[in-house]
Amino acid sequence: MQLIESRENTAVAAFRILNVVLGSGERLPCLVESATWVPTRVATRWAVRYRRYRVQSSTLANNLRVVARVYRWARESAGYDLDSRLTEGESLRNREIESLVSTLRTTADGRAFDTGGFDQHLAVIEDFLKWSLDSENRGGRGALSLEQLTAERSRLEQLFQSLRVGARPSARIEPLEDSEIQTIRSAIGPKCDSGGRLSFPEIFSSHARLRNWLMFEFALELGIRRGELLKLRLDSLPRAADDGIRILRRPDDPHDSRAREPAVKTAERVIPASRELLRAVQLYITSPPPLGRVFGKSPYLFVTRSGSPVSLDTADDIISAIGRASGVMPLSWHRLRHTWAERMAELFTDQPNGMDRLVYLGGWTSPLSARRYIQRSIAKQAKEALRQYHRKIYGEASIEEHRS
Repeated sequence: MQLIESRENTAVAAFRILNVVLGSGERLPCLVESATWVPTRVATRWAVRYRRYRVQSSTLANNLRVVARVYRWARESAGYDLDSRLTEGESLRNREIESLVSTLRTTADGRAFDTGGFDQHLAVIEDFLKWSLDSENRGGRGALSLEQLTAERSRLEQLFQSLRVGARPSARIEPLEDSEIQTIRSAIGPKCDSGGRLSFPEIFSSHARLRNWLMFEFALELGIRRGELLKLRLDSLPRAADDGIRILRRPDDPHDSRAREPAVKTAERVIPASRELLRAVQLYITSPPPLGRVFGKSPYLFVTRSGSPVSLDTADDIISAIGRASGVMPLSWHRLRHTWAERMAELFTDQPNGMDRLVYLGGWTSPLSARRYIQRSIAKQAKEALRQYHRKIYGEASIEEHRS
């Protein structure tokens, strides 16, 4: 078992997150006392026995950071130990929860919370408190009857529902225009000299030029998320006549040496890749360093100069650097996915099973996630049809006026 201290633990001074790497490779975040490293009892049970089976490791860590604020509020504002209070069978009363929620309207560093983040925090706390009502879950005394348990859960549901503010619709992420894609490719893409030799602009270090350009092309062509991009392994690539890139869920992979393991949060699928992309992958795999990939140290496709898999933070640095170098900003891996999704939606809108195709290729588990892209495509077509109608009627009116 290995302990890895999260670098984001300064948010809540009295408590911090430790990432425990089990022998199986699973990364299990734990909420501990900063001074003693003693795990919090109820939160640890919630994480180990319940929450870890429902969310990814990174999401669980974020959830525990929210729960840490409940522990801190109980100690500093309410004047009691939350673990003792809960294991004695005493739940938080309405006024206490209202007091707690008032402290959540700002982030740990004093910035105002957006409404979506605030409501998400309330959802995590509600889940934690409802789960801890059952003594078989949390341990301790004070077992409730089934009727009492149902009534208490209903009370918490109604209270938290009244405290939510309702998230405003998130701002639409604008897809990249063709001209912006060309600008990025001109800034970071390969060029052939008169002798047929391949060269890259000197924006990145020599070992990163081909890799970073290839990561951009993968994200743009396949529409995969950042975590999916970083979880691609050599055995994800097509073999023989196959042209499909396999997007597979590999949680807690013992071969993944990253402290924060990227997650494949979407459904598994196989996405066809173009010949151009596959040729670029072959170049990356077969070329010797520094142009090509360091061989033999990791099964993951995209690696660093040392041969370790590219981390989440490094991936974010790469896409930010691409944006600065090309002048196309803001630029993110998520914006590349939006660009892919909107273009696929335009392609599939008129097809009878277009929604199903988009859902599969995008890896969504619910059609609702893909429907917004189809709806935007339909709206775009409707607007263009209306413009043609306007041109037609006013064009005909102009002809009639000219005749008269």
